[in-house]
Amino acid sequence: MKAEEAPFPASWWGTGMASAGVAARPDVGTYGKYSFAELPPLPFALSGDFGWLREQEAHDQWAINDDGGTEQELPLLRSACEAAGLALPDSFVRFMSDPHLQQRVRSSTACYLDLDVGPAPSPTGKGHLVRFLADQQGCLFWYLYLTEDGSGHAVVCTVDLYEHGGEPAGDPDEIEFCAESFEAFVCRYWLENEIFFAGDDEDELPAVAADYLSLYRA
Repeated sequence: MKAEEAPFPASWWGTGMASAGVAARPDVGTYGKYSFAELPPLPFALSGDFGWLREQEAHDQWAINDDGGTEQELPLLRSACEAAGLALPDSFVRFMSDPHLQQRVRSSTACYLDLDVGPAPSPTGKGHLVRFLADQQGCLFWYLYLTEDGSGHAVVCTVDLYEHGGEPAGDPDEIEFCAESFEAFVCRYWLENEIFFAGDDEDELPAVAADYLSLYRA
């Protein structure tokens, strides 16, 4: 789903990149809400199989599955979506089924996989939200947005918690479109966190990061 097709405004929630010379990403706290339109293109061709991610290093610390994987929740989620007539993207199921992929994605803010066991109605647009990632302190939550007619999906972010079976809560205007697909979200999230760790801990910068930063600075 493209940003202009989504029923939400588009922004990218992330960490600052001022130390990397990116003027568009000033440090404004743990997270900042930055222009989606100014994001550089992703450095990989995305086909849904996460081939690009399988080539990256696995991590023993800060991985988003450090607090546990999704083995128990995923079957329940798939059953609940099937009962609701909703189709989960193959890329989403593939990632949530594979701890080896999950272990290659780190979070500089200790975010963790927090897969809900079913969809929740979206307060905006005709669709549903499936929570899959949460900030350690509950500052932000990321959701898979599934259109009601099965025509597409996107990833959205909000400060509010939406749960399967729970009462609608939060401000619908706080929901922000942040990625055209689940794999696109994982790719940008992985890359930007690797850039953070390279600058903070002097880890090796991924080869594709130099071009990403160069395009962003421009």
